[in-house]
Amino acid sequence: MRIASNKYSSIMSFALTELSNIYPPEEIKAIIYLLFETYLGVGRAQYLLNPERGMSESDLLKLNFIIKKLKLGKPVQYIIGHTWFLGLRLLVNEHTLIPRPETEELVQLIISKEKKRPPLKILDVGTGTACIPIGLAHSMPQHEYFGIDFKKEIIDLAQLNIDRNHSNIQLIQLDILKDNTDHLPQFDVIISNPPYVLESEKEQMHENVVRYEPASALYVPNQSPLMFYERIMIFSQTHLKKGGKLYFEVNENYGEALADSLSKMKFKNIQLIRDFRDRNRFVFCEK
Repeated sequence: MRIASNKYSSIMSFALTELSNIYPPEEIKAIIYLLFETYLGVGRAQYLLNPERGMSESDLLKLNFIIKKLKLGKPVQYIIGHTWFLGLRLLVNEHTLIPRPETEELVQLIISKEKKRPPLKILDVGTGTACIPIGLAHSMPQHEYFGIDFKKEIIDLAQLNIDRNHSNIQLIQLDILKDNTDHLPQFDVIISNPPYVLESEKEQMHENVVRYEPASALYVPNQSPLMFYERIMIFSQTHLKKGGKLYFEVNENYGEALADSLSKMKFKNIQLIRDFRDRNRFVFCEK
């Protein structure tokens, strides 16, 4: 199929047809609105007011090329190089997971509990794009933030996001599963949205996630679904202050198991919280 003309509406019709096997219509529309804003400087309202307006041949070719990439399953965030998280623009690349709406909820949960507190030392384990500490620092600048991740490429991207969002966050390259952590200070709050999708669940995931997003940020062995949480619990015995808090995002099928593990390790005030899809998604507790 060819694009009928250089009109905005023709691009939308073309995308709705070409991408119909990958995304539902409303998601396709949202993607095209995003592309128009990113590459043409045309916001959604401008598009809706002028759907028959034309574009240049070079812009038409550019959007046609991008739609072909989308048809192969490449996430639009990797194509344009950024995403939005709680209204903040964050760079993304193939080394980092694209932040999800559930993680926005996690940040909002933490803000609701920690915003009025005096300065705290807060650590994000597996920080990725640094979306969690950046989102927190935007609303709670009084706290001191740290983020750790295992790969230099991840740390480099996180630092770019920190700089672009004028945040004050200290990054440390460290593998929480393997590296010595004795040199790290004690924290008042430890947060983590670690890999939690089982290898056996991979076939249930969207193809664009499986093909393009980093496996190291997504999957854990079937026999060790809580491996990251268990390591963080052990780390917390020496690096979380008494009365300190843990916040986790978790696989909906293992929230209760995580809460049980925390109880066995003598954490208190354990809460299992549902997300906007009514799935067990967050676990909060105190030491």
